[in-house]
Amino acid sequence: MRNFSARTRRDGARSFFAIALATSSAFALAGAAAAQERAAAAAEQSVAYDIPAQPLDAALLRFAEQTGVQVLFARAHVRPFLSTALHGVHPPRQALNLLLGDTGVRAELTGDTLVIREIPQRHTQSGSADDTIGAPAAPTHVAEAEDADLVITGTRIRGAPPAGSNVLSLDRDAIDATGRGTVQDVVATLPQNFPGSQNELTQLGATDGRRNIAFGSTVDLRGLGADATLTLVNGRRLAPSGFGNFVDLSLIPLSAVRSIDVLADGASATYGSDAVGGVVNVILDSDFEGAASRVRVGRDGHGGMDEFAAAQLIGASWETGHAMMGYDYRERGALAAADRDTTSNSDLRRYGGSNFSRTLSNPGNITRIGAIPASWAIPTGQDGTSLSQADLIAGSLNQQDINEDSYLLPEQRSHSIFLSARQQATPHVEVFVDALAGVREAYAQDTQIATSIVIPETNYYRQLNGLFLGQGNLTIGYYFGADLGPIRHVTSSQGHNVAAGAEIALWDEWRLELVGSHALVQEDTRIENTFESSPAVTAAYASNAIATAFNPFADGSNTPASVLAAFTYDQHIDTDSEIRTFAAKADGPLFDLPGGVLRAALGLERRQESFTIDREFIRTSGITRLPIQAPGERTIEAVFAEILAPVTDTFQISASVRQERSDTFDATTPKIGVSWAIAGDLTLRATWGLSFKAPQFQQMLGATSGTLTSATAAQDPQATNGSTGLLILGGSNPNLVPEEAESWTAGFTYRPRIMRGLSLDAAYFDIDFANRIATPGNVLAAFRDPTGLETVFTRNPTLAQVQAAIASVDTVAGSLPLSSVEAIFDGRLSNLASLRVRGIDLSAAYAFATRMGEFTLNASASGLLQYERMTVPGAAGIEALNTMFNPVDWRARLSLAWQAGHWSAGVTGIYVDSYRDNLSTPTREIDSSLTFDMRAGFALDARGSEISLSVQNVFDEDPPFANNPLGFAFDAQNASPVGRLFAVEIRKRW
Repeated sequence: MRNFSARTRRDGARSFFAIALATSSAFALAGAAAAQERAAAAAEQSVAYDIPAQPLDAALLRFAEQTGVQVLFARAHVRPFLSTALHGVHPPRQALNLLLGDTGVRAELTGDTLVIREIPQRHTQSGSADDTIGAPAAPTHVAEAEDADLVITGTRIRGAPPAGSNVLSLDRDAIDATGRGTVQDVVATLPQNFPGSQNELTQLGATDGRRNIAFGSTVDLRGLGADATLTLVNGRRLAPSGFGNFVDLSLIPLSAVRSIDVLADGASATYGSDAVGGVVNVILDSDFEGAASRVRVGRDGHGGMDEFAAAQLIGASWETGHAMMGYDYRERGALAAADRDTTSNSDLRRYGGSNFSRTLSNPGNITRIGAIPASWAIPTGQDGTSLSQADLIAGSLNQQDINEDSYLLPEQRSHSIFLSARQQATPHVEVFVDALAGVREAYAQDTQIATSIVIPETNYYRQLNGLFLGQGNLTIGYYFGADLGPIRHVTSSQGHNVAAGAEIALWDEWRLELVGSHALVQEDTRIENTFESSPAVTAAYASNAIATAFNPFADGSNTPASVLAAFTYDQHIDTDSEIRTFAAKADGPLFDLPGGVLRAALGLERRQESFTIDREFIRTSGITRLPIQAPGERTIEAVFAEILAPVTDTFQISASVRQERSDTFDATTPKIGVSWAIAGDLTLRATWGLSFKAPQFQQMLGATSGTLTSATAAQDPQATNGSTGLLILGGSNPNLVPEEAESWTAGFTYRPRIMRGLSLDAAYFDIDFANRIATPGNVLAAFRDPTGLETVFTRNPTLAQVQAAIASVDTVAGSLPLSSVEAIFDGRLSNLASLRVRGIDLSAAYAFATRMGEFTLNASASGLLQYERMTVPGAAGIEALNTMFNPVDWRARLSLAWQAGHWSAGVTGIYVDSYRDNLSTPTREIDSSLTFDMRAGFALDARGSEISLSVQNVFDEDPPFANNPLGFAFDAQNASPVGRLFAVEIRKRW
């Protein structure tokens, strides 16, 4: 790949963080002695544990780290056993018993030391002490083994997370504690996520959301773009939605989810393309046993956006296998702009902002009589048939709300089914299948077109009213909403993700996994009832007959429906996105190191991707087809390898590398991570790696065009004879190469023994995202300073260069002779842009027990120090941090949970820092926001049945005011207009 270091780093961040880590190390060492004295006294204080199922030696080390005790055992003796997953708040001795499960291993806490007392005779990895000594590790359907083998996010090696990486895991309890009803709503609460990317709110309420045509929702870690965050289900890719630019989380039913893992670090060395900002891995509850029903009823505090959801899960296991299946249904009403004060009127002067309403209105405004400018408002309260010039309001203009009839959020309805099954076919082979399929329908409205229309003197209603006869055409600023109603969006998204394969036990704990998967998303979008000027419309403007004439003078509509039928067209867009994957991976131990066994994974993958998009326009005159892009197809072949080396009991190194190759790109991405545990309290960690994102099909295969024109001497200082002949190219670019990123992180986790149950975590991250795909600015900037634009701006081209440029595009407009072209500006998409993002992640957790119950306090924050864009190499950077429609420097989440007996409750605060409205003159501050969610639950039994009440945005806080040119009193990329929501949920285990 190219040199990822796009710019020299001069900020000294590495030196600063080295000093900080050294200081933390000294602090931890100083506190170790005092911590040991207090450990025994705190032996039964409850601790918050988060330990996935894994080889028992690694699990016991994590238990000791999180409990704050020392360990005394030989790791090799217990390594063959698999632990049980341990999550939640428990007294240490109870937690230790849960962790050991049915391994047969007996351990106890003596003072501040964990001691192994008994180890059964067992040398395999299947999890119990009854297997034949020395037999090969046989596949198993035991849930704990599944955790260790399949869903360790960020690594291909079973059993333990990669060194240096910090994976945030939301288990089922944490998901339920949010009170949210969908995967996308849960992810939206994470401080590392930028909500202003592709989601259902920003489709109609943002400046750049129009490629999300079916109202999907996604995740955007670090604000690098939804297409720079890789979303997985059970570690496997999903087909993208929209124009092939994001994965739609709304197709994943929350009821089927066991946990959500978030790795906010580059991971192309493990997963390949797109894992630049990080990875979100949604893990389904494949091991569910029994039956569970779930019903959720939600109520919008203002009315309109109510929701209902129901789900059913059934699972069973037998001696050699397990199966689970389920169904999920969800529906939610729409949120209309008129339902919220902040969006009910685009005149924002009531908030101290601007009036974004327009004078293209109904009733209309006469703005020109013949060639003479005019200002005459057509009055309200009349139907355009008894109007005189004296009734017109001189010197005044009507105002029109620019969001009339529009929706902020669409009406949604979805059905999902899911299935998982595993079966031990032979003592050494287990086969499995995982399937997820769903369909989601949405309906939304957008405000109708407004434009200036020209009414000739022949118009029937102009003649009827005697308006300015003999003075030429009337130009009227007019809004067609009253005549035609809103533009309608009717969409359907359906998709599936099916994976089948086998796990084969080889030798000495080595295991081979063979998987074939198929992912498909098909979207059908109809954009109906859009106004279009056409010969039929022009004829209606000029008609002198009441049956065929358009009436532009009414307050409301007073034109025959038969006439208006020719005023609109429908647009029909079909997309088909498909991924076929075959992968083979083997992993297992290599040899012993002082700290344990060095483990390795290696494998290969073949991935076939395709994307098609068809568009047709449906008019009364017939159907026409206008492609958005040519069909796209590519085959990607990859090889990868990874090692995890426990150099000592306290120091680990992981290293991975992956090469992906197709007919359009070749990328090799390495990653290295280290973890160093100091004195049992403090763990330092760091990672460095390269990542990449392959170009989207639409970026390479979309339409292209050329324009032959001239630039004036004022525009081009080097113009000869007063002008410069110019050829401007625009559109997609088949020669794009992958976007590339270098990222590194450094951080620590501190769990002081002196305060058992407390965990502190901090990390610094730095992402240098180069070769970004964007348009290379504009030709006027190139005329002034061509630095960095040498590949796209050509002075004095030869005729052959001009002809080659013309031949490279689909259409050409303009009549300038080719021999007169004196400059070529290639404004098609290019790899000249870059983005630098630096920041800090902070988190803290503290669990403690009192006579009143068990409490858990969690806090997390993500702060951006830099978010700087560069359009071309050498250009001045544009610092977009803390500006409208861009990421904000600080986002934070604080929660307090309580549980006592059958009762539980929690409160969560979500904070977004203040930032600048840089679009207004003068600029103004947008206030910070702090909203609270609450949840209370009552356990109906010990099996997980519960009834709960949750309230989102308890105090019904409006989003902070932003003078948004879209006519909303908030920034849709950084805030939500929804307000208070109530939800009651009942879960019953059978």
